[in-house]
Amino acid sequence: MSGTKNKIFSYQVMTINLIVIIILFLPILLISNKYLNSNTVKNKYLKQKKKEEKLSTKTFQQRSLIVRNFFASLDIESSHIWWKKRKIKDPHKYLLPIILSQLSVQNELNPQKINEERLWEILLELDKYRPIPYHFRSYLDTRIFFLFKDRMPENLLKTYKSQLHKPKVLSWLNPGTENHMFMQRSSGLSLMDSEGLSSEYLGIKSTIEAWLLSEKNKILTIGQGEFHSSTYYGYSIGGLLNLFDFAKTPELKKLAKEILDFYALNMALRLSWGTAGGAESRGYDRNTWNSGLTAVAWIWWGDNIQLPNNISKSSIRLALAPALSSYRPPKYLKSIALKRNRLPFTFSTTHPDYYSYFKGKKFFETFYVTENYSLGTLLNTSRNYKRKGTINKQYATYKLVVKNKPENDVISLSGAYHGNQGVGRSPGDQYAQEKGTVIYQLILNKKDLEMGVPPKSNLVVPIKYGEPFKYKSWYIWRMSQIWFCARPFGSKITYEKSVNYKNKRYQILTVHGNKNAWITDIANISDYSNIEEIKISLNKRKISDKLWENQGTISYNSFFKDTIKMTYEKNKVIPNIIINGRKNRNDNNMYMWFKSDYRQ
Repeated sequence: MSGTKNKIFSYQVMTINLIVIIILFLPILLISNKYLNSNTVKNKYLKQKKKEEKLSTKTFQQRSLIVRNFFASLDIESSHIWWKKRKIKDPHKYLLPIILSQLSVQNELNPQKINEERLWEILLELDKYRPIPYHFRSYLDTRIFFLFKDRMPENLLKTYKSQLHKPKVLSWLNPGTENHMFMQRSSGLSLMDSEGLSSEYLGIKSTIEAWLLSEKNKILTIGQGEFHSSTYYGYSIGGLLNLFDFAKTPELKKLAKEILDFYALNMALRLSWGTAGGAESRGYDRNTWNSGLTAVAWIWWGDNIQLPNNISKSSIRLALAPALSSYRPPKYLKSIALKRNRLPFTFSTTHPDYYSYFKGKKFFETFYVTENYSLGTLLNTSRNYKRKGTINKQYATYKLVVKNKPENDVISLSGAYHGNQGVGRSPGDQYAQEKGTVIYQLILNKKDLEMGVPPKSNLVVPIKYGEPFKYKSWYIWRMSQIWFCARPFGSKITYEKSVNYKNKRYQILTVHGNKNAWITDIANISDYSNIEEIKISLNKRKISDKLWENQGTISYNSFFKDTIKMTYEKNKVIPNIIINGRKNRNDNNMYMWFKSDYRQ
């Protein structure tokens, strides 16, 4: 069985090079091949490519310096006093970015004046406070050691060398969440591999190597637990970059690169003009260039050399390790990340249970992106009622990102088990998506009611668009370059101008009842210039809900002329979905597939 799984997606690297390029870029490749037969044109092409690569390197270096100057300009003394007064448990998380940046800008053309001796003293104080390496310390602390060990005083060097002996060496095997382990174990492995290790501890190094190989196998067969996390992707990447940059063993560098390429591919596919688009685990990015994931994306693929507006310290610090690393994602991912490839396209994949290495296909994701918006939904194969912990309330199961300047807009739709904001995995949420159209249903069973699942679902929309225009049973908003249309089903519909007193940026349209549903559909303003044209088109949309009360079946013919038929499975978790007369792909064994919906 494991051999079969390896075959299913040990072709991941090949998938990156073949599926993405062939499906999305075949016309470009054909055109290039035709003209490159001419030596003159070929030389001109190669010269242009060299010029572009040189410019790309230059702008990367400029963005790198901007990030480092951002932290280098902060006062290390006030930050040092701040964490002591508040007795912060993980002070390295806040101080190491400043220390690393101040040390790094010393090598630039315009070095800032810093007291390097004082930085070493603070590092010693931090080590005394928390001597055992931990995740949020290790990924930047290890980088400081490798980059500046030749400048460190002997007493500080001893603290780093002690990380290769008991009791500190044992900490490199510490468990934790996925990003914790990538930060901790990858950093420890880079230190062990580069600096050497006593034979009595080689078992620790071998165990981490085996774990990392198993993580690669998991990623390339069934996927990862913290898939596309806007909060934690940057931390995992930071740990893997240490292994890529500092390990001496070529196989370990290659292993790190393969996993980093997987992260970069996932980021590039879903990145939506500065927002982490689509479904995600452990995060719900509603910002524009202001999350850990998008900070890394900006370093890798940002076209401008200005720090994004309103980016927070907590986000930009995740760009620091990539800014100082020699790793670069595969070149062709930039056009995908910036959505300069052929659009629209559909991307579908599955994800595993969080910690499991064999429970694949726990989640089914669909992602669709056009020039004006991206839309992602997530189906969960378990009806889970757990409220505490790190996972259930942190899933993004419906995310519409509307392209806008200077800030994108994000719309969510789900049950209210984890709050009214439309995020988190609510028991009973079921989605059917085809392109920009979604049918959502929530039909509570006896267990749902006993566990307190709220008999309602919420559509959460930015308040800046005002209250929706009501036409028959449809609620319509005009957003940037699209019309967003929502058709609720339920016993009662209510409207609130804000999610709660703390969050007044979003309005809520709620449908109530133990049995409720929505149809959401999107049309381009370029196709329908005014509300009257949208009304005429909505009149042509065919909705069949005659079987909804008794069987949970809703059928809809979309703006794209797709017919989506969804039958809710009340005591199960995955609905019965038929699209254009064909059963949904959830029943097959594909781990990932692409489909270009491009039309000339």
